[in-house]
Amino acid sequence: MKFETRKTENYDSTFFSFKVPYTNRTLRTHFLFYNTPNAWVHGYSSRTELGRYVLFHDYDNLDFQSIVQELKYLQKKFKLSNYYIFELDRKNSFHAVCLDTFSLSKAYEIQQETSSDQAFIHAIKNLQTREWILRLGSKGERKPSNYKCVIRSNNNVFVKSSAHAGLLKKFGVSKNNFFGNKWDGCKNIALVKYDTANRVGSKELN
Repeated sequence: MKFETRKTENYDSTFFSFKVPYTNRTLRTHFLFYNTPNAWVHGYSSRTELGRYVLFHDYDNLDFQSIVQELKYLQKKFKLSNYYIFELDRKNSFHAVCLDTFSLSKAYEIQQETSSDQAFIHAIKNLQTREWILRLGSKGERKPSNYKCVIRSNNNVFVKSSAHAGLLKKFGVSKNNFFGNKWDGCKNIALVKYDTANRVGSKELN
């Protein structure tokens, strides 16, 4: 019989396994205990007006070089375009955004290839609005994220989100870091109170 527990800021992960008597099999059970949010935090949604999804990744306790290596792997495997990296005010915590748009199932498939926070990856199953959310403003004493860099790619396979590009420009990403002619032309992006996933409106980014 074996117990294993892993703790992060957002959840506790417990594994329990034991060998079934008189067989060559082992039963393994996995429990996730998520923290209940205790503050309203505003963020922006991964979903576009056309019902497609850009890629959001939320990294905790992973060094920057490992994240860069992973994102380059994703770009190569899935033919993704640029990734835009934002640094949080806590050591080894980053957000990554790719503007390529996908169906929900495909976006979730790509998410599961990442080292993102597990609660974030699977949040799509728990939120009523079926979207990934990244924080826009402050969270208690924690400051908003800051734009760090772009991980470039020459891939131009998928249609990209115009509205998300407009928002990233407001976050400090230069227009020179956007390329290609496959844009969806959308102008609005949903703002979300993401402790309960309640939308608080949409914003036109022209």
